[in-house]
Amino acid sequence: MITFGRFSDSFKDKPKIEAWNTSERLFLEKKYTESYEAFFNYLRDDDLGNVNFKKDGDKITFELLQGSKLVYGSIENGKVICEADIAEYDKLSVAFMRRLMEMNYSLFYSRYALKDNKICIKFDSTIPAAPPRKLYYAWKELATRADKQDDVLTDDFAMLRSIGNSHVEQLPEAEKEIKYNFYKAWLDNTIKRINELNEDAFSGGISYLLLNTAYKLDYLIAPEGTLMNELEKMSWEYFAKDNKPFVEKNRKMKEALQKLADIPKDKVLEDLYRVKSTFGIANPAPHQAVVDLFANNLQNVKWYLDNNYLDIAVVIYEYLATYCLFSYGLPKPDAKLFGLMLNITNQDYFTALGAGEILYDAAGSKFHEQTIIAKVNAIINESVALYPELKFNTANLKFDSMVSFLRTYVAEIQQLNYNQ
Repeated sequence: MITFGRFSDSFKDKPKIEAWNTSERLFLEKKYTESYEAFFNYLRDDDLGNVNFKKDGDKITFELLQGSKLVYGSIENGKVICEADIAEYDKLSVAFMRRLMEMNYSLFYSRYALKDNKICIKFDSTIPAAPPRKLYYAWKELATRADKQDDVLTDDFAMLRSIGNSHVEQLPEAEKEIKYNFYKAWLDNTIKRINELNEDAFSGGISYLLLNTAYKLDYLIAPEGTLMNELEKMSWEYFAKDNKPFVEKNRKMKEALQKLADIPKDKVLEDLYRVKSTFGIANPAPHQAVVDLFANNLQNVKWYLDNNYLDIAVVIYEYLATYCLFSYGLPKPDAKLFGLMLNITNQDYFTALGAGEILYDAAGSKFHEQTIIAKVNAIINESVALYPELKFNTANLKFDSMVSFLRTYVAEIQQLNYNQ
């Protein structure tokens, strides 16, 4: 199964919410073992199989998957212990030890440690001091840091070797090849288009081209490891409140994209693999965050349309989807509607992967209207039990051009009502 985008644990369904409430209630009643059982059921994604735990009397042993890392631990003898192995070493350097000490200062719940020639990250607590809410944030910190730092540290320090990632799923070679070809084409085409534009007069359009390409790579190619870290770094640096002019930020991000385009093919392929996760990286964001993003960006489309820069207008619409998917833990209908939108605007990629039905014929500029409408209705119908007021009026969609379709599609997403 081909997957897109990052894992999100935001906006869980009612059975999971009930498991969470049960876990908190049982903990207050000091029924600790039963509380933790409910907590593991809350964490487990039933489709992924990302959480395993075993109860033996009052003892619980467990394993959680987070990207390329296996998180493991036990609950027994009045203590909760959780850890993940990051890398192994034969010898240590002063520079590395300094880095490890500095990173420890940024942690709230866990700590980096050395154990049996391995670097690990560890959390422990007495059971009465470890309610479900604390465990969630503590284990999320531990798991996400372990997943990120194994790549960062092994790239920066040659004496380290990555470990504990035997569970990752390697992609078929044909899928890797297709993903690499589109990865390279999207980067090259974006850089070529930017070089055609005046960097001062088109600083806004260039920003959209750069950011959308980075976020599109993150969602559609879904790289792990170093590539994912580089995409995150680009976004952070662009939106950093450092008072640098946007022209300068654009130049720096263009250089970063060029650096990605120049990475040898075999190194790119190393970061194309499939993982399972327990904790989402992006924080939950309500639908209002989507509406606010639209309000801040949609007015910029008009100038590009009026001056016949249709490609940049389409990129701005794509950016609305890719930014949200990268930055927010979205309600599932929003995430699925954005995914459908990117399928339509990147139909050639989905066709090459053999993923899903044909929704748009670029050669004839023809939409498969009924298929699109059916998919939109299916997304809404899946969610009406949780959001009874959720409606998407497909009669308002216009299929005479890509711009018309995107304008009307985005307008309907703005009107979604998530009241429960």
